[in-house]
Amino acid sequence: MNATKGIDFGLFTMKGPDKKINEDYIEYTSSYLNQNEEAHILIAADGMGGHTFGDIASFYAANYILKWWRTKLIKHDNSERFLEDCQDTIAGIFHVINQKLIDIGKREDHHLGTTLSVLIIVGDQYLICHVGDTRIYRVRKPIAIRLEESDDTIDLEQSKRFVQLTKDHTWARMQVENGVLSEREAEKDDKSHLLTQCMGVKGEIDPFVSMDTCSEEEHFILCTDGLYSLFTKEDLHKQFQEGLEREHSLQKIAEHFCNLARDANYHDDVSVLILGRKGR
Repeated sequence: MNATKGIDFGLFTMKGPDKKINEDYIEYTSSYLNQNEEAHILIAADGMGGHTFGDIASFYAANYILKWWRTKLIKHDNSERFLEDCQDTIAGIFHVINQKLIDIGKREDHHLGTTLSVLIIVGDQYLICHVGDTRIYRVRKPIAIRLEESDDTIDLEQSKRFVQLTKDHTWARMQVENGVLSEREAEKDDKSHLLTQCMGVKGEIDPFVSMDTCSEEEHFILCTDGLYSLFTKEDLHKQFQEGLEREHSLQKIAEHFCNLARDANYHDDVSVLILGRKGR
């Protein structure tokens, strides 16, 4: 894992208490496109425990993405062209990985299933490509203004301070989008975590792709369902914000999240990867 000088990051992963191996795989690396521009990539993959070789599937998918990433770094030294090339080709690479995992599974007579979430950051832009239920969150600093003739303040964009940037490819999310169940009903349903898409199991996938701008004061959090399924979004945001206010390193905050999972009687592999800019 390589980090350029202007970046702070933290990561932690641990296997579930009743599992023999950790089937999650997380990775972060960065590089200079030229003397002034940096490129960063964050990857999280959750190998499917219902299939054999989940750890192999997550490792294979993540490292295939890294191989693709390195070819783009060699090819470009301009951030605009680099991002355009990544945006044009990343969904296609997801399809390639999906088919390769299927082919390996057929050859070995085993399914190799995994989620795959990729975040690329260059300057003030980010690109996401994602399949499954691993999540990417964006965290913004509060924007508070003081009310006239009062010591009270209000947060102008409270609802935008902790936002999930990815779309869960799950049965529960599909029911909510179709208006069949409410958010609360879907979370409590026995089929809530059934995946409607993952890598390596079926021939067709439809990756979620998103590109937008970001600021130097924002943080990004990638985590598997072994973590976020134990807490509400509000709880995760509160714990993260308290860590920042105490001036904890992102590594310490990542470790804190995993300790919270232990205290919450976690049962699945837990992984979290956090990235921010130094001097925020």
